[in-house]
Amino acid sequence: MTNPKTIAEPQGECELLVTREFAAPRELVFRTWTEREHLMNWWGPRTWPLDYCTVDLRVGGAWHYRMRGPNGEEAWGKGIYKEIARPERLAYDDSFSDADGSETPPAMFLAVDFEDRGGRTLLRSKATFASREHREQVLAMGMVEGLSESLDRLDEHIEAAVAGAAGGAA
Repeated sequence: MTNPKTIAEPQGECELLVTREFAAPRELVFRTWTEREHLMNWWGPRTWPLDYCTVDLRVGGAWHYRMRGPNGEEAWGKGIYKEIARPERLAYDDSFSDADGSETPPAMFLAVDFEDRGGRTLLRSKATFASREHREQVLAMGMVEGLSESLDRLDEHIEAAVAGAAGGAA
């Protein structure tokens, strides 16, 4: 099955809107975005998968993760949850970090909306940066390409979960 296209559009001075539709109910898409056992299977580009992840899904809680590159490089990230409206919306402060969770700029505020489309889900992820320069810095690091590949992996993971559920393996 061909994966739907990820659309990334800069908006205004400091925002980036990413949209993607998934052939799965929004409850499943929300769970795959918020549960460690799912995140370990799809977050990060194929050559930079997660090898460490913790999730404390509550307002004020955090998710902290490490992606490991092909030559053993590490990239740490951290999100602090600000809003959780299961399964419609998730909002959090997102930043690079170190192994101890100390945040490093540039940071962004992410608001992820999961729109029910009758058994399908439209995901809208809006990143708001402190400045245009911060947005451009993160874009230059390959954020759109990395997120697009992560969302391809998410689509594959969801497709396998849906197939498993249809076959009674869920």
